[in-house]
Amino acid sequence: METSTFIPAPAERVWEVLQDQRRMRRWSPETWAQLFLPRRLAPGQLSVNLNKRKAFIWPTLSRYVAVEPPELLAFRVYGPGARWSYRLEPQDGGTRLVLRRDLLGGRRTLISRVIATLALGGIEEHDDELVVGMDRTLDAISADVTVRGA
Repeated sequence: METSTFIPAPAERVWEVLQDQRRMRRWSPETWAQLFLPRRLAPGQLSVNLNKRKAFIWPTLSRYVAVEPPELLAFRVYGPGARWSYRLEPQDGGTRLVLRRDLLGGRRTLISRVIATLALGGIEEHDDELVVGMDRTLDAISADVTVRGA
């Protein structure tokens, strides 16, 4: 699953915004709360998250697996067995920001299938919702970059 947006700013400026992962609560429609251990973004950093869809709230645990400024930020989410990544690619005087979700092993874990089926409207519906949420997340990051650069 992948989506991207063009941001008319250099990758270094996009990275300055993206690295502040505490903003994810504002950027992502599914992220409700987060706690980072330790607070400084680095490979191995843990993130305890609460996600929300309508009245359903569920926890996840993530570990940052790649922090490579200003090119790549990636984390693994335990439970659903997914790797989320942000790739920053220089393009036409700006940056193409690519957000991608890869399922580890190429398939969903049992727990993610059960939660998606029972609480998130079904697997396909939740995937469709995730793509919309990914686009909203990229739009919010782009807006923050634009505000910061103004």
